[in-house]
Amino acid sequence: MKKTFASLREFYYYIVEIFSFLFSLATCYLPETRETPIEQADILIVPGFFSGPVYYKKLTRNLEKAGYKPKILKVPPIFLSTTNIIRSLDSQLKNLPKKYVFLTHNTGGLLCLLLPDTSRRKVGALITLGTPFRGTSLFRFFGPKDLDWKSPLLEKMFNTFLFMDRFQPLSPWKELFFLPKSSSEFGQGRDLWFDVVGNFNIVRVEENLRSITDYLEKNHPPGSSLEHHSKSDKSRILETEIPEVEKPSKTKKKVRRTEIKKPIGKKKVQPVRKKRK
Repeated sequence: MKKTFASLREFYYYIVEIFSFLFSLATCYLPETRETPIEQADILIVPGFFSGPVYYKKLTRNLEKAGYKPKILKVPPIFLSTTNIIRSLDSQLKNLPKKYVFLTHNTGGLLCLLLPDTSRRKVGALITLGTPFRGTSLFRFFGPKDLDWKSPLLEKMFNTFLFMDRFQPLSPWKELFFLPKSSSEFGQGRDLWFDVVGNFNIVRVEENLRSITDYLEKNHPPGSSLEHHSKSDKSRILETEIPEVEKPSKTKKKVRRTEIKKPIGKKKVQPVRKKRK
């Protein structure tokens, strides 16, 4: 009975995924009616392929209810080359005064990967939603060749994701359009999965939207600045340095004597072997 219910549920969401894709395609060129100034935003949404700002209305509405100020960046929904897209994103990001949380849908995560250093420094946290990290066979005959399955560019840049601040991949349990499914698995124990299948369902189905909001509230609460975290880390370092400076000279002499009596070099430390994967 449980297996039958699970199969019916999966079939239902496959149908929803197809209609979500058609809705995304039909509205991808419609402009955004109300824009948040990018300077006031705390979350920047990078749209995916075949999707425009209208498709992310449910996502932005949920984020606003939770206290966030999301902003959808301007990215063409359909493009054949990444060169002009990267330039456009760079012009939107490079002069921003602070770091932001980036929510990237499918190919939006790959565009963030290809950003120059001037814009990549503005990424305070990178959360990918259904990003095909090694490309997709969807672009074998149509779309940007740089984002094709196992393209030389993506293979070369793959490990750059590890240098992104607070990188977290979120992926659908099953994929329908951005195949192969293995491309949406980053690996190294970082992946989190949505129970609802489908790439386009990630940002439309209420169950997934609650999961995204809960994750953000836990790891990046609204109103908390990413710059504040770095300042607090610096203050902690200063707090640990001040007592060392204020120690009296007698205690320093005692420390030196103990160092002479018990040299550190005589202590035997057994190396810890890391298990090979």
